[in-house]
Amino acid sequence: MRPLVLLAMVSAGFLPATSQTPGFAIAGQVVRHADDHPVRGARVSIAPVEQRDRRVFCRSGENGQFSFSGVSAGKYSLAVTDHEWSQAYKQFDYFSTAIAVGPGLDSEHIVFRLESPASIVGSVLDDAGDPVRGAMVYLFGRFLSRGAYQTGMKGTVNTNADGSFHFTRVAPGTYYVAVSGRPWYAQNPPTTRPEIVRQPGVPETVGLGGPQNQPASQPDLDVAYPVTYYQNATSPEAATPLKLEEGQRADIKFNLQPVPALHIALDGVPKDPDQQIFGQLSQVGPGGSLIQVQAMPMNSEIVGVAPGNYVLSANLYGQKQPVTTGSQTVTLSSNSTVSLSNAVKTCVHGKVILDGQIPQGLAVALKNSAVSVAHDGSFAFETLQPGRYSLFLANTSDLYMRTVTVKGGTFSNGELEVAAGADVELTITAARGLSKVEGIVKKDDKPVEGAMVLLITQDFSHGKYIPRDQSDSDGTFTLSSAPPGRYKLVAIDDGQDLEYANPAVIAPYLEHGRVIDVPVPSSANIEVKVQQRKQ
Repeated sequence: MRPLVLLAMVSAGFLPATSQTPGFAIAGQVVRHADDHPVRGARVSIAPVEQRDRRVFCRSGENGQFSFSGVSAGKYSLAVTDHEWSQAYKQFDYFSTAIAVGPGLDSEHIVFRLESPASIVGSVLDDAGDPVRGAMVYLFGRFLSRGAYQTGMKGTVNTNADGSFHFTRVAPGTYYVAVSGRPWYAQNPPTTRPEIVRQPGVPETVGLGGPQNQPASQPDLDVAYPVTYYQNATSPEAATPLKLEEGQRADIKFNLQPVPALHIALDGVPKDPDQQIFGQLSQVGPGGSLIQVQAMPMNSEIVGVAPGNYVLSANLYGQKQPVTTGSQTVTLSSNSTVSLSNAVKTCVHGKVILDGQIPQGLAVALKNSAVSVAHDGSFAFETLQPGRYSLFLANTSDLYMRTVTVKGGTFSNGELEVAAGADVELTITAARGLSKVEGIVKKDDKPVEGAMVLLITQDFSHGKYIPRDQSDSDGTFTLSSAPPGRYKLVAIDDGQDLEYANPAVIAPYLEHGRVIDVPVPSSANIEVKVQQRKQ
């Protein structure tokens, strides 16, 4: 505590650093990654890796230099923030290299190469070149998650009054952009003029005075916009990817083209006048994420729909809680009636069995979604899209999946296959016994910092989880949460964007990996040789 208090005072300029200042120092220079130019005035911070809430700060100087004095021996996370863009030292994905401080360790000649974020700015115009206000703009990105590439939603914004939008502080990579909007002048009168059921998140402005005040005899105004991708494509397969380099600004434009709108009647609605069916149309975007369509939902009808392929879901109102009737995939090309009896629910539920009490906060995760496990071990994903999901336990440092039994689906190689309309029941037998694997990465008997360190198993019955770390400035690493078993320990000098969960990608490194059995004896001295990146 005392060294950190002193550190905060020195870095803030309240006390001069003198030869009597106790402890060690963390010092270096912040430069731009692209050109090595010094970064002046950046906010530099350090914190003990075990106490990250005890963070102290300073500003980089004229030549990007920074210095913290009076630092106790230990490991520290080092981060820099410049114009709201934050980055940890040698950060790759969610991993970074900590600074080791102590006798014989050089922590005073750090070169922090700060990346510059990219940005996407654009405008959405109608067929007359006028701005489209209030359209929803979706940003999708292709990224690595747990060693495998996937595409998912990265953010949403609404267009401004002038039709403009922007995504700032975007990491370099590949992106897709889509727009869902509604013509301001559209008149989509209902067939039976029922009361509108307002859709959460969709603007209530539906035209000149709303459909209740408009005649039904203006077909030229009964129009809609299809979901539109850059560059003006109407399907994710035809979307043009944006490949952004570091610091790049992409300036893009959308021209939305109106098409005759469809009217979709919902069959199978309740006869009870106190109950209403709220229909919701979505389209499947890149990576399977759903894009909400700005159609007009009403009781027993949806109007203002462009032709296309949709996922139709419906909620029954009039109960204490809305009841989901399920969803179905529909292709709409003309005015038609859709039967809600064809809707299906795709869900996964089950129980975690553990010898002992279920720990608070334990969760079951499917890909990037997680649900809490109740005190009796039960859990449920109420609605899912069909697909293939990695399955694992989350929010635990001690439990792993020892066995998995599946009814209604297929579990293999650590992944769960879920079909449309499936009711999948899982029985997960959990066990305690996750271990840490600690060691050092070396090259020519010298420590290597910033290396990707992996534990690769041939048995994914415990879930498709690959323990990973990044070596610190003294070459040491700690792989947490490894289930018992035999592994190959691999260190790679450059792990950025490496698809290490792909067997074909990781295979060449396994040939020179070190075989270890987990748990590792406490007396073991784990040393692994770094391998050069092969692609």
